[in-house]
Amino acid sequence: MADAPMITLPLRRLGRLALDPGLRAFQPISDGSGLVVTAMVAAADSPANRSHEWDVAWADAAREASRLGADPATAGVLAGGAGDAVTADTRVVVAARGQVLLARWLAPGSPGSVRVGPLPHLPEVASAAARRPAYVVVRADRYDADVIAHSAGDQQPAERFDASARPGAQRDPHPGRPPAQSHGERHVTDSEPESGGQRNAEFIAGRVEQAADRVGAHIVLGTGDRHILEAVGSHLPGTIGPVTVIGDTRTPDDLGARTGAALDEITAAAAVAVADLVAARAEDPDPGAVRGVEAVAQALAEQQVAVLLLAADAARDADPTANYRIGSRATEFLAGDPGGVTGIGGVPVPLEDGLVWAALNQDAIVLRRPDRTGPLAGRPAAALLRRGAAS
Repeated sequence: MADAPMITLPLRRLGRLALDPGLRAFQPISDGSGLVVTAMVAAADSPANRSHEWDVAWADAAREASRLGADPATAGVLAGGAGDAVTADTRVVVAARGQVLLARWLAPGSPGSVRVGPLPHLPEVASAAARRPAYVVVRADRYDADVIAHSAGDQQPAERFDASARPGAQRDPHPGRPPAQSHGERHVTDSEPESGGQRNAEFIAGRVEQAADRVGAHIVLGTGDRHILEAVGSHLPGTIGPVTVIGDTRTPDDLGARTGAALDEITAAAAVAVADLVAARAEDPDPGAVRGVEAVAQALAEQQVAVLLLAADAARDADPTANYRIGSRATEFLAGDPGGVTGIGGVPVPLEDGLVWAALNQDAIVLRRPDRTGPLAGRPAAALLRRGAAS
């Protein structure tokens, strides 16, 4: 079990769904052509016949996309973004005009679906990205240390930062001795002379800062000797640390599961902190948060949304007369405009898809709420504004 997370800068401890260039450049078309397919397919729990079942599931997704109105070329490329099912995770593929625009894995338990419309359907994907921010893992004991940087969503290979040439390290003539017999409690941070412990902790912390800077991380997870990890954490700036200890050996067998559980705990606490900010700032005389579709739409058009909160049932009471549209800019979500807009810039879109699309195109964090209580105050959507937003 990870240490209890300390959430001081909640927005920095949440992830964002970064749109790939092809997806960011996508322009919806008002005449109904060029529809977008968003397919979410869950791999089988059992590894037996998983590969065959995976192929069948994506063939079914392609047929469903065709039935819902996707053109044959777009339905036909879905399987090309599916990848290989090696675990029981869920794969999401977004395709349009015969090209795959996004393909990534989501955590197990994500619902399977096939959606076809003028925009990608990304509420679940964006919310899942918020739970997988960039992070750094430091694995340390008194003989060695590794620092590994992971990009947001683990979309890029992890990068190792060498921390082996520590300045205070010495060869131990009896490496099998326990720390108490080697140097005592004051030297438990490594096999080094009396002055070396702090130097080594500073050195490792420097590598952690380099790794965090490389991937934009503000979360550090640690495995190994708690004394060392705490010493390293004491030299980290508050925007990165502290080190959240997730294991008492350098390479626990279940490191992946421990990492996922720790990220879930940290991001859940950060999401609660953000919800509290929205609830508090929506009541300010000069509000730093807004509630309701029309108020959120205005903030989106002004590119002022730092975090979009969306009720899980936001589409339930979408007003059929509101004429939700994406305007001439991707960040321009228009609501309550019966007259509409003419030309390619005014494209009718579903409520959820339009809100999320406009938010993602201004690099906002998207968080789904299970119901409309708390910060939503009964509304389907709310937003924390960039002006005065906590980091």
